[in-house]
Amino acid sequence: MSRILVLGYYGFGNFGDELIFSAVQDELTNINCEAVFAVNEPGQYATLVCPRYTLVDRHDLTAMRAALRECDYVMLGGGGLIQDVTSWRSSLYYLGIPLVATLYKKGVISYAQGIGPVKRLWIRRLVRAVFSRMILIDVRDDASRDLLLGCGIRTPSISVSSDAGLSYLVNRRGELVTGARRKSRIVACVNERFGWTPEETASFLDCLGSQSSARLDLVVLFPAADLAFTRAVRGRLLTPSELISSPQPLELLDLCCSATLTIAGRYHMAAAAVAARSPLVALAYDPKVSQLAACCGFDAFQPGDSPQQAARRVLGGSISRVADESIVRLDQTRVDRITRLKAVLERPNP
Repeated sequence: MSRILVLGYYGFGNFGDELIFSAVQDELTNINCEAVFAVNEPGQYATLVCPRYTLVDRHDLTAMRAALRECDYVMLGGGGLIQDVTSWRSSLYYLGIPLVATLYKKGVISYAQGIGPVKRLWIRRLVRAVFSRMILIDVRDDASRDLLLGCGIRTPSISVSSDAGLSYLVNRRGELVTGARRKSRIVACVNERFGWTPEETASFLDCLGSQSSARLDLVVLFPAADLAFTRAVRGRLLTPSELISSPQPLELLDLCCSATLTIAGRYHMAAAAVAARSPLVALAYDPKVSQLAACCGFDAFQPGDSPQQAARRVLGGSISRVADESIVRLDQTRVDRITRLKAVLERPNP
């Protein structure tokens, strides 16, 4: 049975990365393998999806060395791990361990991986050094594939699937028992990185709420980064609001299913709205949000758009739901991704 060391930004309280953690666990249950997940503070997890899975403290150098020695494969387990916008150190971590793994003749895999933005030349060279040695490269979008090609990757095949968290939500939507959308309910997730001040963000939301006498649910998916800003926005709102922090995936899906409009200021808020087929607009604080919008066909505002312009576009009635064919395609990418990984793990490790 193959043994995989899985790397990700797991255990830091970010809804999106915890969602991906659940998604990767779920997808690996379809494959006869053992998995060791490198996480922050393993004690916070009471149970894992499968008895074949274990955890290792990503900060414990001795334990990480042992996990690396004992594994057959090292896998980048989804999310936007390779980028140098928030910090170049994260790219060094997620590229450094796989590079060491290749020296020990371990197979290295990219799984539903987001790549970029990568601005620094030395990181682009490191990307080329690591990804050119991989036995499977699966990325979550066309932009990630294009960046790898731009870094000089010349492997025969780079597979484009979808974000693991997104396909997980699409797959789990059938577990919900939902009724009709509730009248005049807006669900919003806001993010300081978009560039609007709390006053501007509140003005945008109030414009939407005042036109429909809406109730507003403010959702915080990454409290360490967004809670203070969300509270500042809420303190300036005229529209009645409720703050919902760190919802569970099915709870977030239910919120989006019942909403007349979702405002997504986080990537996986947009993912939940896509899975829920909610009318959706996004605040594209990062290129990955624009890439998801282009893939699924929803509208995304860009930094530099004024709150008034954005509100007028929403109130103009041009907001549409994600097409059913996009949902079908997302579900199929999950199946295809698992099939490719299974095929790689079942052949002899070179």
